[in-house]
Amino acid sequence: MATKPGRSPNLSKAAIEALWQGNVVGAINIVRKERGIGMAEAKELVVTYIGTQPALKKKIDQVLVTAKRRFIGWIAGMLVVAAGIAYFMIRGS
Repeated sequence: MATKPGRSPNLSKAAIEALWQGNVVGAINIVRKERGIGMAEAKELVVTYIGTQPALKKKIDQVLVTAKRRFIGWIAGMLVVAAGIAYFMIRGS
């Protein structure tokens, strides 16, 4: 079921709440289960809805930026730990 360009699809309250919490995947799964449609169709509906809601789009963009920063921080931390372990293993040999 495709939506017309420029028209906001009607999503359930649960899907919209998931989006406002930054949970796009959760919203897609909710839409998929409620409507009995495939993943691609549900994603299209959710992305279309987000595109018609500027405040929601801004919120989701902020959530994505925060997630990327956390991931980069986690990777950097793991690299420091790995370097420390390697240093002590080489030094202990």
